[in-house]
Amino acid sequence: MFARTRLLALSSTALVVALTAVGASPAAAVVIPTPVTKVLPVALDVKTPYQAQTSCDPRPKPGVTAFNALMKARYNSAGVGLYRPCLGDTSEHYDGRATDWMLNVRDPRQKAIADSVTAWLSARGGVMARRFGISYVIWNKKVWKEYRPEAGWTAYSGSSPHTDHIHISFSWDGAMGRTSWWTGRATTVVDRGPCRVYAGEFAPLYRSARTVACPTSLPAAPVSPYRVAVFGQTSPQIAVAQKRLGVAVTGKFGSPTFVKLVAWQRLARVPITGVLDKASWAKLFRTVTPPSVTPAQPPRLVPTPVRSAASLSRYTPYKSVVLGLGTRGAAVSFLQAALRIRPDGTFGISTRVAVLAFQARSRLPLSGVVGLKMWNRLELRDYPLAAYHSLTLRQGASGTAVVAVQRRLGLTADGDFGPITAAAVRVVQGRAQLAPTGVVSGPTWIAIGTWVLR
Repeated sequence: MFARTRLLALSSTALVVALTAVGASPAAAVVIPTPVTKVLPVALDVKTPYQAQTSCDPRPKPGVTAFNALMKARYNSAGVGLYRPCLGDTSEHYDGRATDWMLNVRDPRQKAIADSVTAWLSARGGVMARRFGISYVIWNKKVWKEYRPEAGWTAYSGSSPHTDHIHISFSWDGAMGRTSWWTGRATTVVDRGPCRVYAGEFAPLYRSARTVACPTSLPAAPVSPYRVAVFGQTSPQIAVAQKRLGVAVTGKFGSPTFVKLVAWQRLARVPITGVLDKASWAKLFRTVTPPSVTPAQPPRLVPTPVRSAASLSRYTPYKSVVLGLGTRGAAVSFLQAALRIRPDGTFGISTRVAVLAFQARSRLPLSGVVGLKMWNRLELRDYPLAAYHSLTLRQGASGTAVVAVQRRLGLTADGDFGPITAAAVRVVQGRAQLAPTGVVSGPTWIAIGTWVLR
């Protein structure tokens, strides 16, 4: 098909890597396949500058999925395209352009595979990385960047040492499978990905290649007191949006809410981000502030059981349980649901990846094992009021604890405990069969933390 092609000079025979293990014989050897070969065009794909994540769409992109499948077929070891909610930091995982390949330096065969593949991708200035549209690779405390190949492999000092997996991030061309490895034609123009519409907000979902630079001056986002919410999160304010969108009111931002939101954004002519961003909130609720709660119009609250102070959350029964690779059972299924991955009751590689990712975000030791500290951190994520249970709040109080209560009750979070806040607290207390004092202390914290505003 192409006038000039060449076969990469890589042997199809097995590669023997000699590794000396501690306490093992010096001749210990590991046999692994050589990297894959393919007839490719002479022309090399255009070099791509670093492309930071700007959109929020963690569904794996086709080029990433295809690369994972290729590596699995060659090495019988699959990469794991991690889903992660879009947090405050930047990660290509958040827009589906990254994969984590679970290989461990402590396993001689896995280390040999990782060393072989990373060397293959980065050799000769990163020829193969450009064929796949790979932006950078992190492995065993080192990082290599396609956009700075002259630097070679340099020390990496991020929160994870990447000794139990290779992180691989892709450019938009690579993520969408448009590079020469997949098409047989080298890219000549860089796909720059989606552009933000409003300053500080997520960019719209990826739709097609864009070759011109994004605007450097952006308008401020519409004003809304509602917090930006993304796929995977849970909050009372998400329940408010679900009611307005006409989707099941659960408070959890899952696939049904995402699909409905995208369709609504298209009709409402706001940026189609798949995110409950400021522009969407402002269009959903044209009022300047969220609906206030007054004694005449109390919020409609749906309770979950309030048992006792010893049963603060659904995490309590599991706090004495330790889970690690290979464990099975209901506790593992509960953990998987808490980590927002498919619950199958088996603590496998994908679960360990999700555990490590949560530990990294939470600045916990990267053990891959779930114990009391991680259960507590998960509980604090889902029950943010647990940090305030020792406090007593009444009218006249102010501060962050009041803000937390107001947000939980769907009120305007101004940090001042006034009569409207007290009225909402009395509603919760009445329905939890507590004395309607309007004071937040003891069991009232539990009641507020376990009720969901509909």
